[in-house]
Parts: sequence; structure tokens; C-alpha cells
Amino acid sequence: MRDHLILLSGLLFLFMGALSCKEKVDENVLAQINDYSITKIHFENAFKEYYYRTGRAISANPSTKLSVLNAKFDNYVLATYAEDRGFDRTEEAFQKRGEIERRVLNEEYLNQVILKDVQVSNSELNEYFIRFNTTLRASHLFAHDHESADQLYKRLQNGEKFEELAKEVFQTPYLANNGGDVGRFTTDEMDIAFEEAAFGLKINEISKPVPTAQGYSIIKLTNRFTKPILTKNEFAIKKAEIASYVYKKKKELATREHLYNFRDNLEFNSEVFEALWARMNENYSAAISKDPEFLSNLASDNTLAVFNDFEFTLDDFAVEYRFTPLAQINAIEGKQGFENFVIGTALRAYLYKNAKDAGIDDQEIVNESIQETFNTYLAQSAVKDLRSSISNSDQELRTAYQNNSERFYKPIEVNLSRIVVDTEEKANFLISELKSGADFKALVEKHTIINEDLLTNGELGFESIKNYGSYAPKISELKVGEISEVINYQTGQYTIYKMNGKIEGRYLTFDEAKESVDAFLSNKKLKDLKDKTIKDVKEKHNALIDIEKLNEVTIQI
Repeated sequence: MRDHLILLSGLLFLFMGALSCKEKVDENVLAQINDYSITKIHFENAFKEYYYRTGRAISANPSTKLSVLNAKFDNYVLATYAEDRGFDRTEEAFQKRGEIERRVLNEEYLNQVILKDVQVSNSELNEYFIRFNTTLRASHLFAHDHESADQLYKRLQNGEKFEELAKEVFQTPYLANNGGDVGRFTTDEMDIAFEEAAFGLKINEISKPVPTAQGYSIIKLTNRFTKPILTKNEFAIKKAEIASYVYKKKKELATREHLYNFRDNLEFNSEVFEALWARMNENYSAAISKDPEFLSNLASDNTLAVFNDFEFTLDDFAVEYRFTPLAQINAIEGKQGFENFVIGTALRAYLYKNAKDAGIDDQEIVNESIQETFNTYLAQSAVKDLRSSISNSDQELRTAYQNNSERFYKPIEVNLSRIVVDTEEKANFLISELKSGADFKALVEKHTIINEDLLTNGELGFESIKNYGSYAPKISELKVGEISEVINYQTGQYTIYKMNGKIEGRYLTFDEAKESVDAFLSNKKLKDLKDKTIKDVKEKHNALIDIEKLNEVTIQI
């Protein structure tokens, strides 16, 4: 959703001209090929986006401006190549277009209609300022579905112990043996529904089942610590950041509430659903491949499910199924999984209908967003087509391996354990404890602020020394069993490492490196082929890049 919102907001400032190269070019157009054009405003916003993404490390000189323009324009050139090859007229493209249209319209309907009244009050800003300065510790019992969560909750109400149920629920030793403890956390560190419920509890109070992105959690608050002194100056500094966070969180919670309401109140026609499930199983290969004849035979006006006055028929299901990504279809597991899938397709159809009824599909900016996203898909299809034409002989691979041996060096791998705390004082105290013979694992369990480390006793497993950035040289010098000095990666995060194991770096043999060599050589060939293809397509379609106009553009940052 975030990527779409960024794209859509960016489109508020761009005008994609629908001009033919045979017509007079608009004075604001810097580059054009067929019906694709980039205006000055489009370019200015693309440059600013690149400027901030690169950490403000570029200047608006002619060379940089041309590079940014080419990066944007080449996407349209590749889309034109895809159209020349007919990739925009395939069944896959039709399905992708429908998928994009539904995603954009449905998200816009949520934003423009369902979430339009979401606001942040001053009292909420004050509350979240306190939350950001509060650390909770909690335990939970997890269930994949609502029914199982309800059963666990009833057992708690009947007197069974939270800690005993945790042993039954969890297979992870730490969670099973520590009552489902998830460790310490503050705002913006857990699933937002989990966080919201936890902050509303008193110490030792247990929540009802809470729906999260992963399933359902029954939460028990075990500790709460709030920074004792909070100042108005701190609040003023953080106010804008807190407001942005709370606004996004309230929108996400409101979206979930809307979706849960649909799910919980959707009424299935059990007879039609059972028949559909049977047909999908009986014709599995046709269903997985979205066989047109199978989908045509599947469609009818029989009602599959109802939500208020919205009827979801088998006709609707067949349409939505056609526009569903294969990854989602392949992820269906069992009858319950299929029921959840049907709920998802029904919800998509419901939002799509409401979006059209609200006239959102008539909004120019929304249609531009759909087209821009589809253009990106076409450009990706073009690159995929070019890549498919590339092959490497064994001799080419061996030559590339010999000429680029430094690329196929496997660096040192280390297996570290860590303790992460929030103050330098505490870190130095732990260093002295370790030097006095304290058990590393015990200190992890007692002091770490990284909840995931509780599940592994702080052990990270073997990984490349390169992952440790500027501290890699010092860490690589540690001997097995040695403890590092305190490392301060960022404010409020002080780390102590223990070296558990080390595998020295070495050059890979050809057989070991063959896959990497093939990727390296293929990418090199692909770059050359892309450059040639872009040049050829520009010439074929008389593409325009107006360097003089580009140099006149002033970037205000």
C-alpha cells in the first residue's frame, strides 16, 4: 500500500501527455516516445525524489539531470518495446491490468471514503508521547484462528494457568518455558493491534483474544515502566513525528476493523460453497492454471455469499479469481484456507463495486496511477524477455571466473551471540559481569532489549563478516570464546558480542562459484542488451529528448 500511496501522491504533480510524436510537442515536455511523455514538473519531482533518496549527495548539474531523466524515460522506452512485442495484449497482461486496477481503486476507496474522517487529537498526541517513553513486558498465548483462541480463553476463565497453557501452545523452548514471554517493547515495535491491547492492560491483567496480522493473541501484561521525567521541550521536538505515526496507526486500525467486520458478517451459502470446493478439487490443474474453459463453466448467478445488500455470486468469484495473482492461489491450503481465500475475493469485489459506485474510477489522477503502474509492469516484461535470450557457454563462464576471481571470494563467516541494552552504563556493567564469569545466556535472558534474541539465547548463527559493517575488522579479530568491547550502533542500543565460531575466508572453486559466475555474466550481458535495445527503440519511434529544455529546468530544493 505504501508504494502505491507514494506513486499516487507523486502523480499529483505530474502530467503524462497523451501526445503523438506526429503532433506538436508541448513546450513543457522534456522527453517523449509515442504516447508517453515526461513534463518539466514530472522531471522536477523525479529529481527531488532521487536527491533525497541518495542522501542529498548530488547536484543539479547538466550531467546529473540527464542521468535522472534517462532513468525515468528508459522505463517508457522499455514499455514501448513490450508493446511492439505484443506483451500488452496477452492474457497475462490483461490479468495484471485487472489486478492493478482493483488494487488501486480499492485502496483509494478506503482512503477517500472509509478513512476520510481519521484525525489525531491533542489528547492522543499526549497519550502517545507517554507511550513512546514507556516500556512494557508481556506474555501471550497464540492461536491461528478465532475458534482456537476462544477455546484457550475459556480454559483460562475456568482456572487453567497461563504458564501451563503456554507449554501446550508453543514449541519454541523459550516461549514454552517462560509463559509465552515476548520480552520488552514500546510503541511501534509490535503488531499494532497487539500493542494497542497491551497498552490498555493493567499489570497481570489478561486480554480477550486479539486479532493480529499473524493470527490471534491472548495477552498478559507482566511489567510497565514509564520514564519518570517528561518535559514539554521533548514533546515539542517529537510532536510532528508522533502525529505522523498516530495518524498512520489509526488508519491501519480502522482498515482492519472494516475488513474484520466484513469477514465476520459475510454469510456463506454453504451448499454453493461446498459444491465450489468440490469442483476446485476435482479440477485442480485447470483451477491452478486459470483455464478459461474451467472458469467459464464455473460462473453462474448462484449466490456464494452475502454481506448486507451485497451479493457475491459465482460469476463474481470467477472474475475475481481470474485477476488473482498465482502466488495467492498457490498459497491456499485445505478447505479452511480456501474459505479464507473466498472471503478475500469477496471483499475485493465488494470494495471494487463501492469504488466504482463512488466514481473513483473516473478520477484522472487514479487512472494515471493505474497506467503508470501498468507501464512499470510492461517495462519489467521487456527486461524479462531480454534476459530470456541470454545464455552462457561453459567456456564463457570459465573465462569470466578467471578474469574476475576477486568477485568469487567467500569472506570470513562468524557465529556470534549478543546482548543488547539501552544504556552504555548497563553495557559496561555487563562487561564486568562477564569478566567475572557470569553466564552469557543468562545475561541475554535477563537484560536484552531485542525480543527475538530471547528465542535463541542471543545466538545469531553463521553469517558473513560483511554484515557487521565498519565494525567487521574488530569483530573478525575476536577468538572463539572472546567477548567484544561495547559497540554503540545507534542511540539507545549498546551491543556486546561473544564469538562462538569462525570460518576463515577463501576463494571459491569454479564449481562452487558457477551459479554466481553465471549471474554475474548474465547481468553484464543484460546491461549491454538493454542499452542497445533502448537505443534501437528510441530510433525506431523517433523518441525526443530535449536537452536544451532540460538544461533550462531549475530545481528548487
